[in-house]
Amino acid sequence: MAQELEQILSQLLLPDTQAIADATTKLKECYKNPAIIPVLCELIESSQNSTVRQYAATILRQKLERSWSKVDASVRNGIKQVCLQVMEKELPKQVRNAVGAVVCVVAKHQFAEWPELLTFIQTACFSENVAANELGFYLLGIITDAVGMEMEPYFESLFSLYSQSLNQTSNTEALYLTCVAMSNIVPYLGSAHVKNFSNLLPAALNAIKVLLGADEEKACTSFELFDNLLECEVGIVVPHLASLLELCLEVTKTESLSDTTRVKFMTFISWLLSTKKKALQKLNLIPGILGVLLPLMACPDRDEDDMDSEYPGSYARNVLDTMCLHLPSDKFMPLLYKNYIDPAINSSNNLERKAGLTALAISAEGCCEYLLENMLEECLRRSVPALKDPSPEVRNAALYCLGQFAEHFQPEILKFSDDILPLLCEKISEEMAQETGALTRTYYALESFCENMGDKIVGYLPDLVGKLVIHMVNSPSVHGKELAISALGAVTNAAEEAILPFLPRIMNELKVFLKAEGEGDEIRLRTQAIDTLSVFARKVGKETFAGMAGDCVELGLVNMGSDDPDLRRCIYSLFAAVSSTSPQPLLIHTERIVARMLETLDSTEGMTTEYKDPSVPRFDLDDSIEEGTGEESDDEDEVLGDYENIEGIIVENSYLEEKGDTLTSLSELCDNLGPHLAPCYEQIFGHALKYVDYSTPMVKRGALLCLAHLCNAFHRAISQHNYQDETGLFPKFVSVTVPCLLEIVRCDKEREIVCAALECLNEMIKEMGPAILGDEEYLDSLVEVIKDVLSHKTSCQKDAEDDDFGDDVDDESELSTVLLDFAGSILPTMAKVMGGKAFVPYFEMFAPLLIPKKGRNRVERSSAVGTLAELCEGMKECMVPFANEMYQVFRNGLHDTNAEVISNSVFGVGMLVEATGPTLVAKYPEILGTLATFLRDNGDRRTIDNVIGAVCRMISANYESFPISNVFPEVVKWLPLKEDLDENVNVYTCILRLLGNGDQVVTNQLPNLLPKIADELSNKKVDDKSKGVITELFKGVMTKYESVVMESLTPDQIQSVKQIIVTGCSGS
Repeated sequence: MAQELEQILSQLLLPDTQAIADATTKLKECYKNPAIIPVLCELIESSQNSTVRQYAATILRQKLERSWSKVDASVRNGIKQVCLQVMEKELPKQVRNAVGAVVCVVAKHQFAEWPELLTFIQTACFSENVAANELGFYLLGIITDAVGMEMEPYFESLFSLYSQSLNQTSNTEALYLTCVAMSNIVPYLGSAHVKNFSNLLPAALNAIKVLLGADEEKACTSFELFDNLLECEVGIVVPHLASLLELCLEVTKTESLSDTTRVKFMTFISWLLSTKKKALQKLNLIPGILGVLLPLMACPDRDEDDMDSEYPGSYARNVLDTMCLHLPSDKFMPLLYKNYIDPAINSSNNLERKAGLTALAISAEGCCEYLLENMLEECLRRSVPALKDPSPEVRNAALYCLGQFAEHFQPEILKFSDDILPLLCEKISEEMAQETGALTRTYYALESFCENMGDKIVGYLPDLVGKLVIHMVNSPSVHGKELAISALGAVTNAAEEAILPFLPRIMNELKVFLKAEGEGDEIRLRTQAIDTLSVFARKVGKETFAGMAGDCVELGLVNMGSDDPDLRRCIYSLFAAVSSTSPQPLLIHTERIVARMLETLDSTEGMTTEYKDPSVPRFDLDDSIEEGTGEESDDEDEVLGDYENIEGIIVENSYLEEKGDTLTSLSELCDNLGPHLAPCYEQIFGHALKYVDYSTPMVKRGALLCLAHLCNAFHRAISQHNYQDETGLFPKFVSVTVPCLLEIVRCDKEREIVCAALECLNEMIKEMGPAILGDEEYLDSLVEVIKDVLSHKTSCQKDAEDDDFGDDVDDESELSTVLLDFAGSILPTMAKVMGGKAFVPYFEMFAPLLIPKKGRNRVERSSAVGTLAELCEGMKECMVPFANEMYQVFRNGLHDTNAEVISNSVFGVGMLVEATGPTLVAKYPEILGTLATFLRDNGDRRTIDNVIGAVCRMISANYESFPISNVFPEVVKWLPLKEDLDENVNVYTCILRLLGNGDQVVTNQLPNLLPKIADELSNKKVDDKSKGVITELFKGVMTKYESVVMESLTPDQIQSVKQIIVTGCSGS
């Protein structure tokens, strides 16, 4: 059989497809024969063809992985003996590796029963023969990885062995293999091993330095020792942090090394910044990092379309972004700006100016709050003039700045729109004419600015839309057309129904791209056009879009079979958008659409398996495995054939984005289609659940949203539409989703994901409160995780290895503040669901954690005050015992320097007074005196609206004690509300009560009030609930004071109001 098998394996090497197919068929037959194991051992030992020996060892490994328990003891012993005998000989690397993999499989099952293996390894490691020495360390590494804790009794001996090898710097291969062996032992180290292993690290760092001069690839692999330490045994690294960072920075700035090597070490710096920020600050290592990054950024940009464009200059931006996101901005930003950004922007060197502006742009996200409070005008002063810099690199960087500012400095940046928007429109015309690389950056800045302008954009629409349509049609490049189409979506997002006069012209040109057939450029343009069409579906109004909805659904159905992931992703988003405004055309296609979306989630398109050693052959020899009749693996973790050699799975970004957006679109379909989607609930839930542990944040976040939204939709289907859950799926879904979300909050390392989980929990409690809070286990767990977040004790907040550096080092990044906000926002929801009396013990628990402390940034101050205000609303009269303490908190907020904190504090005072009745009557003069200071023509409009709301709450709570004659005329003066329209119900309900009481002050103000009421009824931004109160108010006035109405309103106004009231009544 040995001769026959060798012939078969030799035939696999022939450059003949048919011969290989025939040989594979024969090999599959041989593989079924249990006697193949001794024959494979014979070939490993005696074949003269090294490739045949490699193939034989690979097939033997696969056979043993699947059927070790069925192998006789004598055969097992024979395998052990053959492996060690073969290893004694000097082998080609591929044979050594294949036989080593067999040794690992055997060791996994019988390490303790194979003492000869350790003796063999020890002898080889101490051998003076270089080849034997290298073999010993190679085996040591792979065996440690295979058997794990079974090696623990020998750890101290291994440490001694590592030390000896690391000091023999002349043998670089042994250095490399020693570092690999050390890396493999890291996951199994315990506290008893920390000191001795830590003592090895200086020598390991030196070994990596030696390898950098000999073999960069092996140096990078050896450096994974520190990657593993940072992931598994972080405390070991801290004493060596300075020397470790020194090596990383030295590699980063050494131009003679390859980009791949330099970026590898920069990645580690980034990881250090996100996991050891406290230690880095304490050791004063931040300036050294910046001193390397900023010069790296002062390099020419490479081609944006170059797929291999990750190079030190570009990756330096990623590292700086990590610093901005994870370091406290009030400490980091002054250092960055004064010592690096400002000198660079003032430089005569255009690349240094570019680097300074790029750094300023990057800081806009992570240091947003600091910049808004302290440097907003300075940021604009440095970036806007740079739009006219003679260097194109600098102009590009300035555009990047404005785009970042527009995206992150909202709404404060909008007060500069009259200065900036015309400049951007002018730049687009310039860049389109020249088709320079700045076109993308210009559109990015324009989109970011427009998207958040709201109705402030209306005055710019004629010029802006006109230019964008011309660019969409006439741009000489596909990319230019894409950018113009996308910008039209951003403009519509802000303008909403104000875009309607321009919509026919836009749609007339857009249809050309929507109907274009073909691949390549046509698909790119169709994809972007569909994406913009989704914005129209959401923003132009239900009445306008209703006539387009059916065509949009048909367009989606035609295109959802495309092979292009970006096009499919946009199609799913279009379906979701249609479901939010005009769902009817979707209903008959629901199951077909969902089935296609689930196919996308199941698809392995865009996935590539990356192998540790591509030279290792891959065999799939047991066809019966797929049929369920073959041998079952002895190890559930093994995958037939390739498991030992798989490095990982790579997924192209476009397919990852598709999966993430598919899950998000499914969430929206669940929200909008109600019980029509019920037949698909189980399938959707199962698919979303599979992605909860996915490694990519965008996909994982989509999965969490999908689970939570599906549970909420299911609850509404049952409670509002009488859907019969005959199989009891709903409680099962909840029992899986809630613990899953709680566990993610506790344990996930990504703050973005934890924020998403907290948001999902909040939405679920709002929808089905008693189903969650009524379960004692859920309630206790929820309270515990919120407490942990507010106390900075979750996995994504704490750096355990940095505990030794104490509390004197500030690690409060702005990113962490957002997390606190998400956690705190759950508490008012709980209070409303549970009721004030039941929530009192929890308020007493959480209030000390919520009350803003001195020195906190404005987001944390604003969030804390806003949460406490909403808690007053939820707890109502049960807030009385805490009235004075809460008043002091809000009083302090009223004297804050930030408009948002002041606005929330005004809201809080109103809520507190309303909740506590007469308790704070003695404070009314002080409160009114302070609130009056905010009523000025140039004042913050949201604060003014909240002042009016607070005054009305004070009137409603204590009418008899309120100086209404002095104050009410001021209330009317500042109506209608402009920013915080949520206060409309409160304000007009208060006026309605006063009118019912026949208050003379109110009736005297009717001539001033009635025109404002008329305007409110025709204001599309005022919600139906508010209009209902205003309508009731107007009817009451008409009944009692018809003559005043006739005198105060024009006939057209009266007719318009009456028509609105009649329409509203018939609609209800």
